[in-house]
Amino acid sequence: MANAVRFNRRKQRPALAWVLVFAMLFQGIVAVALASPANAKSSRSAAVVEVTGEVTYKKSGGSRSYAVYQDLNLNQGDSIVTGPSSSVVLRVVDREDEITIGENSEVYISDLVEKNGGKKTKVKSWAGSLWAKVKSLIGSEDEFEVETPTAVMGVRGTNFMTSVSGKTGETTMAVAAGIVSASEAGSAADGRKTQDAGIVSVYPAQQVKLNSSGPTNDLRTRAEYADPKALAEAADEKVLSSFMKNIGNIQTEQDKMKAQLKENLDKGVGKPDGHSILKLTTPTDLEAVQNNFDRFLSHLAKSAVDAGKLTQKAVDDANANIDDPSRKLDIHHPPAIDKHAGIDPEVEQLKKQAEHKNSAFEQEQRELRETQTRLATLLDRIEADRQRILDQNRKAVAEADQKATEQYTSTLSADEKKRFEESQRKNANQPAPDPSSRPTSPPVDSGSDSGSGGGSTDDRPSAPVLISPTAETTLRNPVQIKLKAAAGTTVRVLNGTEEVGRADGLGDSEVTVTLRALQPGTYNLTAQTYRESTASVPVSIPPIHILGVGLAQADGLKDGKIGLALTMKGFTPATPFYSVEAHLLYDKAALDYRGPADLAPVPGTVFYGAQSAETLRQVSDAARSELIYAATAFETQGSGVINPIQLSGDTLLVNIPLSVVDLAAGSAKVDLGYVKIIDKQGNTVYESKEIQSISVGTK
Repeated sequence: MANAVRFNRRKQRPALAWVLVFAMLFQGIVAVALASPANAKSSRSAAVVEVTGEVTYKKSGGSRSYAVYQDLNLNQGDSIVTGPSSSVVLRVVDREDEITIGENSEVYISDLVEKNGGKKTKVKSWAGSLWAKVKSLIGSEDEFEVETPTAVMGVRGTNFMTSVSGKTGETTMAVAAGIVSASEAGSAADGRKTQDAGIVSVYPAQQVKLNSSGPTNDLRTRAEYADPKALAEAADEKVLSSFMKNIGNIQTEQDKMKAQLKENLDKGVGKPDGHSILKLTTPTDLEAVQNNFDRFLSHLAKSAVDAGKLTQKAVDDANANIDDPSRKLDIHHPPAIDKHAGIDPEVEQLKKQAEHKNSAFEQEQRELRETQTRLATLLDRIEADRQRILDQNRKAVAEADQKATEQYTSTLSADEKKRFEESQRKNANQPAPDPSSRPTSPPVDSGSDSGSGGGSTDDRPSAPVLISPTAETTLRNPVQIKLKAAAGTTVRVLNGTEEVGRADGLGDSEVTVTLRALQPGTYNLTAQTYRESTASVPVSIPPIHILGVGLAQADGLKDGKIGLALTMKGFTPATPFYSVEAHLLYDKAALDYRGPADLAPVPGTVFYGAQSAETLRQVSDAARSELIYAATAFETQGSGVINPIQLSGDTLLVNIPLSVVDLAAGSAKVDLGYVKIIDKQGNTVYESKEIQSISVGTK
């Protein structure tokens, strides 16, 4: 079958995966920049033939962004970012292939070379939508690929569109002409053969959705006749305009496909190939499938006009160039697409089975989310009760102290009372202990308390014996401290004066104290044993580093903006890394990011230097906005080896200015929802899906 396209799904890559674009992008740059002379490639170029709005590009290995202009030549390793209501059309100079890139998109040209007699073109689309029109590849060595976070499309000559969801990272790909062969990446490593259901061929008027979640691996259940309305809503108007401009070419390619299907059926071949969801048994089946080819074009045009992304004039102009009246686009009363036309009964059964599995999976996910919500509510209630008790304790201690002071001073002479009050004033600026956890009897070191059994001469319990950790260490929640403490006592682990964990002493048997979740940072904890209200001598625990990224308000309202600080905490030279990704979420009606996508380097921050890059990208739905921070170190030719980043102590990652939309509210909630940190080899150093929330002042 002519005009085939290969579409490979990347297995189990996370949603919103574009935030790791720099780590992948610069690895590609390094590979090109350091290529040996034996593998030298001839460079090719892509020219900008049309640009609208705010479109910027970076040269290979560079960190500065420049405005895109018409006739600009782009080469391998260059990257493009389009802003809102912006677009760009690229044409591969030596082949005249065209790629139309819509608004809010990110595209990286990973390959644009000629090697071993073949021309290779590959672009990576990390966000947004695009339309690709690729002429038939002349030589068997020629390649044209479009990669997204969840798929790779290898093209042999076709017209198709892709869109990448900014929220989920899901790729939707629809074919107007040609065939798409979709397969899971890594299927060979899993031991599956090519004839297994891990491969599906997608024909014109059909679409496939690929993401990193869900319980089923059978991609035939992911292919279906296209949903023109959803496609029109997801695609940029410039992408849809390119579809309209290429109607003539699309119909010509579809005619070739129709003829091939008829020839196969005449030979008694009902299934076009072993991986198609189609099975044609009668001429009626064939006619229904062929009709869908044309109906899809009319419905996509109608949906684009209904969505306000195409005009009636654009459709009229396209129809003026179609000679056959029966082939003209009908956007007023288009015949319905037959969703069951030529579908293989075996595939229908597989879809029903997959729907059952997906329903069970989605139910599990819903129950999990509901459980998380209930737990979050319970934790909020517990925290509120804890704070109420703390406030009551503080009030009771303050009243007792005041009463004791009054009783004491009533026995003093005037001079003694004056000296006492002066001493009190000098101590007023000293931090007071937390009354919720301070011992009623102050610990006095007798010099004899060590070990887990026996008492001391002042009847205090003996100090706990620390088993682990015995040296400075980096840990992750939940942190566990192992000790020995006398039977009949309680061992408490304290962060300053705040209790973070406790357990009952077991004499000579080891006790494990599991601490409550600690925020990222470095902790110098202590442990004490208690018998009733009497405390032992405190025992120091070696410093514990909890890796992570902290979120805090850095600046108050100024010029309509507030500042948020992301800080890397708990990192030591023993935990090197290379790239960081973090997601902030907030109400669209409260806050908005209006700064640049590419950040200028700031001295004193983690990614300060020529061989690093940082971006901030905001995506929004009707109610919420998600701000995605991505940063990485990278190498280029001549830079030499860039060592992994090593920190010692808390270090500012980025200070983010957010515009306040609702000045009257006075405050707004910001969630740090997802953080991932990787090393130079792509291994995960730290990952957190726990939501860290703060309330920021907006007045």
